[in-house]
Amino acid sequence: MSLRNVTSQFGAFAVAGPRAREVLGVLVDTDLGNAAFPWWSNRELTVGLASAVRALRINYVGELGWELHHPIEYQRQLFDALLAAGERCGLALVGRRALESLRLEKSYRALWRDLSTEYTALESRLDRFLDLEKPGFIGQDALLAQRRRGLKRRFTVLTLASGDADPFQNETVYREGKPVGRVTSAAYGRAVGCCLAHAYVDVRHDAEGTELEIAMLGERRAARVVAPSPCDPAGARSRL
Repeated sequence: MSLRNVTSQFGAFAVAGPRAREVLGVLVDTDLGNAAFPWWSNRELTVGLASAVRALRINYVGELGWELHHPIEYQRQLFDALLAAGERCGLALVGRRALESLRLEKSYRALWRDLSTEYTALESRLDRFLDLEKPGFIGQDALLAQRRRGLKRRFTVLTLASGDADPFQNETVYREGKPVGRVTSAAYGRAVGCCLAHAYVDVRHDAEGTELEIAMLGERRAARVVAPSPCDPAGARSRL
């Protein structure tokens, strides 16, 4: 077995939103319906003139959509083709701020901010992706030992009123004047109408409804623990 780095040979676009199937359908001969192309599946497609495009029925914003991982030589042509196909559907480009807002509303973690080597999979609430009884995987002993000891901190979702400035990263979370956690990501959630923050908080204070505070520009702003994925928690929009 050998490994070869092909990162520079591929690009990726994400097409997401309620009319994503309609936009992409103009450029492919493949059935994009739920039965033929269900959520969390992938197919190799020809999209417009771009061949060998790996299409993944998944995205980072919690909407119907696909990621299109394509050979880099097709990138400019594929970009133009997607814009042309989406013109009648109101397709528009979005930037990082929109992406942050949408992914926080779904409690999607960001690598190196919400997920890093500083936190274990158990602390990150990724338990559903783990089979701790499966023999012989790297890190298993450490996770089993942590489960026996019990967690001290855990990934937590907070809501707070938006102000002149909102949290971004590394702000301290307080409970009754004492530090109990740290913000890892935050942004205004337009669908929910308030600021959302991801934080790692002492498990004694991470129960839903717990009142906390976040340090912001020399003051403490009230925050509340809420259930993960405050927008469309069932993921219905991704499965349209």
